[in-house]
Amino acid sequence: MKVSILVLIALYCTGISTAFADGSQAPYDKREPAGIVFGERLVAAKSKLLKQGWKPTQMHTNDGYEYSGVEKELAAHKFFELDTCSFDSSRCILYYAKKGTCLRVDTIGEQFNDMWLTRWTHECPDSPQ
Repeated sequence: MKVSILVLIALYCTGISTAFADGSQAPYDKREPAGIVFGERLVAAKSKLLKQGWKPTQMHTNDGYEYSGVEKELAAHKFFELDTCSFDSSRCILYYAKKGTCLRVDTIGEQFNDMWLTRWTHECPDSPQ
């Protein structure tokens, strides 16, 4: 009887994982570009990107956008490639470019030193979703 309950719980958890695994969080090769990896801290990932020739795409330089929350902290650390951060989950989007190729980097974290990569795609700013 106990084994049956454990099997049901395991199947339930697998079903939940499958339901949320729609591919929206993983359209990337786990070690690309410049060797960045899922879960890596933002500062370390940016360092790798810069060494490989990726340039931060300056966002909000002339549009009057006002940073708030964790955005202010990123701007204070000169992360001007920041597009936006959500208020509810502290997810942020940053953009880089290299030889005509765009790179969108998504992070999560409420404090600058605790921000880590959740995904990345070859997507340009203002491109249709």
